[in-house]
Amino acid sequence: MPGKIGSVRVVGSGVAVEGACEVVGLIFWPDFDADYVDVYDGLDSAGGKKFARIETPTSLTWGLLFPDPVPFETGVYVAGKGLTVETTVIFRYVD
Repeated sequence: MPGKIGSVRVVGSGVAVEGACEVVGLIFWPDFDADYVDVYDGLDSAGGKKFARIETPTSLTWGLLFPDPVPFETGVYVAGKGLTVETTVIFRYVD
């Protein structure tokens, strides 16, 4: 489905996208102050390349839309600080 935009919500940590894609945006729902999520180009945190950490001092929801889509070669893995942190990855598959 090249070019089609989709989204995946991950609670805690897990794979959001398998395969090459472009990340269009992220939505981060912390449940406590000082929560964070690490976003990786890869299928896990050990072998993936860290793209970003989104961290907030308060439990406010963050929405990030990138002006240009960010290419990810392998997939998207998110590692939340806790089991109930929620992250939505907005993406599109590429050829």
